[in-house]
Amino acid sequence: MIKTNIDNIAKPASAMIIIGILKGYIEKPTLFFIKSILSFKKFKKNIEMDLPKQFVNSSGLIAWLYIRLKREIEKEKAFEVIRAVVLCSGLAVQQANFRNVEDNRTFENLIKYQQRAKNEGSTKLNKMEIISQTESKYMYKVTKCMFYEFFKYLGVPELTRIMCSIDNAIFNSYLPEKITFHRNGIKNRMVDGASECMFVIEKHI
Repeated sequence: MIKTNIDNIAKPASAMIIIGILKGYIEKPTLFFIKSILSFKKFKKNIEMDLPKQFVNSSGLIAWLYIRLKREIEKEKAFEVIRAVVLCSGLAVQQANFRNVEDNRTFENLIKYQQRAKNEGSTKLNKMEIISQTESKYMYKVTKCMFYEFFKYLGVPELTRIMCSIDNAIFNSYLPEKITFHRNGIKNRMVDGASECMFVIEKHI
């Protein structure tokens, strides 16, 4: 029997990941990261949204790193660097949320842990509605995305697309030969101008 601590798995060494990725794109990445952490305290004071402290600390730091990084390198490259950072740490968290090591990977378990993550994980601030749930298809929509609202408030709504990339990574890597995730077409996300975000998970029979 595997004995493990889910909380530890869900808390990757983000500082090491960030510095490691930054090394390939800017000079003195460690100094950049330290200055970002120190100046983040002042940045947070200007955030007036009523949100949990943990959410502001994690998502706010992502935004602040991106804002500062755009001053060092071109915007497109800064976005891709932050994407690399968030995908690494975000996927590690979601792997734990979906119990990829501790439990069997099945279509039913994927749905079970998605619903549990919605109530307990970082997406619990979102508003979600299940559209349909059958033996081979699970479809739901998010009508309120706190990541989108928060990043839009900070003037960097494009960062929401990075959080969407985590959805693609976790769902499509869960059982890639048997399960496919998509959004029922293109531009079906709020960050693309839609009124809601679509999620479709299909089991191939």
